[in-house]
Amino acid sequence: MKIQIKDFIEKVTEGTFNQTSLEISKDDLLQASPWALNKAKEQMDKDLSENKLSQVMIHVVDAEFPIDFYVESGVINLPFDDAKKVTHFFDDDAEVETKFYLSTRCDYLNASKFHIDLISENELNDTEITQTMSIMKKNYETSVENFNNKDEDEAEKKED
Repeated sequence: MKIQIKDFIEKVTEGTFNQTSLEISKDDLLQASPWALNKAKEQMDKDLSENKLSQVMIHVVDAEFPIDFYVESGVINLPFDDAKKVTHFFDDDAEVETKFYLSTRCDYLNASKFHIDLISENELNDTEITQTMSIMKKNYETSVENFNNKDEDEAEKKED
C-alpha cells in the first residue's frame, strides 16, 4: 500500500489504524508454531486491502516477564510509537510503500529493551513467516537468558 508520509504520521499519532491483539504461549513460541503470525498476516492483508495501517500485538501469556511482539505496516524501521521521527528520513509529501516490521519489547531483551526487524517488503509469505518466528523465538530466548542472569549481574555490582 502506498501512503503519503504526512498521512502516515497523522494516522499513527491519532490512533486511526487497526489494532489487533493476539496471545501466544511460550511453548508455541519455542516450537516456532506459526499460527499467531498466520493470523496476524490475515488481519494485516485485510487492513491493507482496505487501505488501513495495521498493528498486531502478540503477547506471550505465560512468560516469566512481560514480552510483546508487534507486527506493523510501517514505512521505515521505526515503531508506531516513534512515528513523528519519520520526517527525519522523508519529506512530508513523499509517497512510499508500506512494509512489514516486527518489533520486540521486553525489559530483558537488551539495553534499549527494544528491537525492530524488517520482515517483509510487501506481504508476508511462508518463508518470511518462518524467519519471523525464528526472530521471535531468538528474542525470547535472549530475554530469558538475560532474565536468568540478572540476579548474578546484580550480585556482581554489589561486590564492586
